Amino acid sequence: MNIREQNINIVLTANESRQEVLSFDEQSPAEVNVKVALSDGAHLDVVFLQENVKSSKRCVVRVAQQSNSSLSMSTITLHSVDIKNDVEVRLQGEGAELTLNGLYLTDNAEVVDNRTVVYHEVSHCTTKQLYKGALDGESKASFEGMIIVQPNAQKTNAQQTNRNILISPKAKVHAEPQLVIYADDVKCSHGATTGQLDPVQLFYMQQRGIDEDTARKMLTAAYAAEVVSLIPIEEVRERLTNSLFD
Repeated sequence: MNIREQNINIVLTANESRQEVLSFDEQSPAEVNVKVALSDGAHLDVVFLQENVKSSKRCVVRVAQQSNSSLSMSTITLHSVDIKNDVEVRLQGEGAELTLNGLYLTDNAEVVDNRTVVYHEVSHCTTKQLYKGALDGESKASFEGMIIVQPNAQKTNAQQTNRNILISPKAKVHAEPQLVIYADDVKCSHGATTGQLDPVQLFYMQQRGIDEDTARKMLTAAYAAEVVSLIPIEEVRERLTNSLFD
């Protein structure tokens, strides 16, 4: 649905399952606050779509998950002028599972900021996080991610990855993944990479008659496809796949 309200509440009762698609456009409020509460065993797939938004938007998401609940959240930001995403998740029940995926493609002077904080408050919870960006023109992006493992959160399994490619030498990205761990029986990892499109692949494609601009677009689409493929909502996944390779 297209977002028209400043405050959105998503509450799932025990063992309830739901899929939500929340889309930003010019008529969406400048700041949107989303609260998510998942009871025991609840499951939510949610996608935030921010495509070609020409005004500044801020999306603030606060999540509380109870025992054995699961959340898959995908934040897709494509060629939007100024977007800020602020996500905080609290894993409050044992066996809770969280997947956070993000994709941002920028050009010109566009700006995208992603901030995520995940609190592991109890034991036996899992977090998987993958954010990828491709920046062209004079665009800028930042990723600030933090996973906090509290003393009671033994047997935590948490992974956080941020990857970026700079298509233009004038594009800039700031990546700051962080782990704060107060428990000793955990499996946690984090990392960030920044690189460029593979010049060997570009050369190979040009040798086969593909012009440089088209080759760059194809390689960027292939790079972005990893995140798109992880979206569990089929119609969204298919539409984005088609638009990337159009």
